[in-house]
Amino acid sequence: MHNSQHLPEDFKAFEQQILQAENQIAKATTELFHLELILDRICHEIQDSLGFDFVNISLVMPASNTIEAVHGIGIGKNWVNRARHYLEDDPELRDIQADIVKECHTEIISGQNERFDSWIFETFDHHNLVRIFTPIILIRDESGKTLENWFEKYDWEENFVPNQVGIEKQHTIISMKSAPGYAPPKVIGSVEAGYENCDTKITHQQAIALAKLVARRALDIRKARLRYVLETVAENARHILKADFTTLHFLWEPQKNHYIYEVCAGCIDHLLLKDFPPRNPSLNGLGWQAIIEGKPKFLPDLPKANENSQPSSFNPIALKEGSRTYAAFPLLLNGSNASIQEITALDRDGGNHHQHKTSQGQLEPICVGVLYVHFQREHQFSQGELQWGELFASHAVDAIWHAITYQQMHDKARQLATIHSVAQSLSRIPENADLLGHIAWNTLNVLAADVVTIYAYIQTEDHFLPEVSYAGRLKEEKKMKDTKLDKQDVPFLLIGHGENIYASIISNEPIFQDSAFSQREKIQSVAGVLLRVERDIVGVMFINYRRTHDFSGEEKQIINTLASSAATAIKNQRWLQTLSSIDRKIITTLEENELLKLIVQQSVQITGAELGTIRLLEPVNKLLVTKVSYPESIPTSQAPKYGTLDKGITGWVATHRQPALVNDVQSDIRYQPCFTNVRSELCVPLLDKDRGIIGVLNVEGRKPKEFDQGDLRRLEVLADLAVIAIQNAETKEQLVKTEAIATLGELAGPLVHKINNYVGAIRVWAQDIFDENDDCACSKALEIISLANKVLEDAECLKIWLQEQRQPINLKQAIIKALNRMHISSNFKQNLNISASLPEVFAGKQQLIYVFDNLIQNAVDAILMKSEIKGELSIEAITDEEGFVKIIVTDSGVGIAQENLEKIFQPDYSTKDARRGMGFGLWWTRFYVERLGGKILVDSSFDTGTKFSVILPIYKSGM
Repeated sequence: MHNSQHLPEDFKAFEQQILQAENQIAKATTELFHLELILDRICHEIQDSLGFDFVNISLVMPASNTIEAVHGIGIGKNWVNRARHYLEDDPELRDIQADIVKECHTEIISGQNERFDSWIFETFDHHNLVRIFTPIILIRDESGKTLENWFEKYDWEENFVPNQVGIEKQHTIISMKSAPGYAPPKVIGSVEAGYENCDTKITHQQAIALAKLVARRALDIRKARLRYVLETVAENARHILKADFTTLHFLWEPQKNHYIYEVCAGCIDHLLLKDFPPRNPSLNGLGWQAIIEGKPKFLPDLPKANENSQPSSFNPIALKEGSRTYAAFPLLLNGSNASIQEITALDRDGGNHHQHKTSQGQLEPICVGVLYVHFQREHQFSQGELQWGELFASHAVDAIWHAITYQQMHDKARQLATIHSVAQSLSRIPENADLLGHIAWNTLNVLAADVVTIYAYIQTEDHFLPEVSYAGRLKEEKKMKDTKLDKQDVPFLLIGHGENIYASIISNEPIFQDSAFSQREKIQSVAGVLLRVERDIVGVMFINYRRTHDFSGEEKQIINTLASSAATAIKNQRWLQTLSSIDRKIITTLEENELLKLIVQQSVQITGAELGTIRLLEPVNKLLVTKVSYPESIPTSQAPKYGTLDKGITGWVATHRQPALVNDVQSDIRYQPCFTNVRSELCVPLLDKDRGIIGVLNVEGRKPKEFDQGDLRRLEVLADLAVIAIQNAETKEQLVKTEAIATLGELAGPLVHKINNYVGAIRVWAQDIFDENDDCACSKALEIISLANKVLEDAECLKIWLQEQRQPINLKQAIIKALNRMHISSNFKQNLNISASLPEVFAGKQQLIYVFDNLIQNAVDAILMKSEIKGELSIEAITDEEGFVKIIVTDSGVGIAQENLEKIFQPDYSTKDARRGMGFGLWWTRFYVERLGGKILVDSSFDTGTKFSVILPIYKSGM
């Protein structure tokens, strides 16, 4: 490219300078590899010197204009790579970390604050934390040089000014006054540190010490970031060409119409960087000409007199800065250095810089930035200078490319690790936890979105559940909660569209044009994502941005991965909830028809069928009699009342005692039409323990191949539950007549049904692993291990329970163990007033724990039934002079109507609105308490709460 006859006379001097510059740039690039080590040292230095329990460091990411938690120690490591927030301009919508960056102040906060990421706060239990947030800042002088010891000269006592905001809890905002002669601070991140006891005070002197330490270490962080590499390039260009100042513009962002990275050396005028970007065609400036032609452009010997006589391509801001002559060197990335996909990822302009192949078949260079060299004097650029500048720019862009490639690989590795962690966490969400909220908040943080909304969908019934789950800050939260969907609303339209939509400009997508949500929340870009498991859609998710956001191919892959994991988790949770709800019904109701209707309904929903039936065998006439069908909208006349064992697929299944999966009934000679437009059928037998036929469970679909082996296995589990329901209905009346048998049945019943459900789920997932052989295998294996452990625990519990003998029991310990078994929302206020010296009672340990387990669970359910976010649960114990101890369990829940107070203790009573039911458990609870010589009282009225009082005789030695 360069030969000696065109090089300047001082060839060796220039060559030596370029070699030195390359060494400096290479050294700066190497520092990128040390970032993790630097951050870890800073965290430990803060903890060791200031005594904080935890530390977390977040850094500003210029490419995405976000701040992200990247390193931490103590509990601070828990939200590393999980908290990622956009640097929002609107203060009312900003996260605390973004606020620290934007306002450049320090804050001390105890407990909750409206700017905290509520999901991070709740997930990692930040209620008891007191924290200090301080910005990581760089200070420059008027020439643009970063100062390395400003914090030693800065008068912290005078200029670091505290303003106490909180009264009840500690909340102090510390403003930092600018020092004369310094440019405004450059914030590159933030540090969060604190104590796990919110009553611990963080003093002003600690705040000063932390700010000074962070200011000192900010220089180390700066040198391990890409911007420092670019600054090194700009400074060396200035030195080699003996220029007065240089500016470097790198990676054009077309959506925001600016360069992601813009640095300068020898000046600090930000207007010079921001107002006249090289890629502004309307100005037809020197940088634009250099980009178009792919070679250096310069303006020598500019006239001084009349501003109107200046060439139109000259930057007036540069002129004001004192520039008299300048050159623009395009930063050209050779096609051989990177793949076209990588280059496109760097330069997403698309419309101006398509790569073409040369006559030798190589890719032509593409421009990824511009380097300006300015002189504050008249200067005639020689051919040699331009060549040396071009050579330096070529070497510099290679170094920059290597640096950014490493950083992209590092960031991608972090993001993949986060996505994997999120996917794993979804598979471990308890069956009654807020899974949709967990998915929404994880998605929001992984993608630094503004709002994520999720609508749960029941495909078999083509309707959305009424409550929408969302994450992020809303401008009008009340309207979100009042949303009612119709067929013309966006979620239904996305279902009808049938595939994901990525709208970088929302107004260009017809589906979103009339969206009330997008209009009131000022949404600019949105991804509409179907949450789908194979052919089953379980919900839709919308990832919303209030700024223009370009969805890259890589980001779409991330979204698809998150959506796939989310959909699988939702379907698995629904499956477990199905088993749990049926299990609870089996335990708490004597209504066989009610149970079988629930099983058929869940069979239809879990398999995606259009309709289903349970048919029971009438032994005398050998007929299959239709017991229940679903949905109820199907006329009863379409469900044949009787079927014989020698006809139809159902008859074949009953006769052969084995399931049938028919992909197309029209080609199956066994099929007898019962319903219109049926193409697929799945039928499993209901078998007793001796493999005698009780009946069949049957689902049908209107599409060929609508069911698979996974559906078959799930239906077999539900069939087993149907058998249990039928047999329980036949025997439960007998059980309640005999005290001992009734007690034993109630003790063993919950555990037996749990074990049956868990083993059924294990069978389904285990077979899935063998069938699918994909990346989900690890997640499902974890589920198998978890459920297997539950089986072992419950089996051991059953053994202990059945053999348990009475003994002196510490009441407080029994109540606490019952509490620990509950999943009680942190929004519930719990009052526990039980003395450690409370007298003992004489009872079975596990049986007594179950008494309180049942009462506490009923209290929690009653609060949830009231549809209140917050509630109150109180437990207190008192003794009397007559030798009894009274334990009072009080809740603020929905209450019990007066006419039902005695019914709740009947074995066949069930509250239909209850999610868990109350009857059978309360019947046994009263029975067992009375068997111990005590009694149970209830005081309640509808909508005011309930108080249960358990009165037990105090244990006396020698009893």
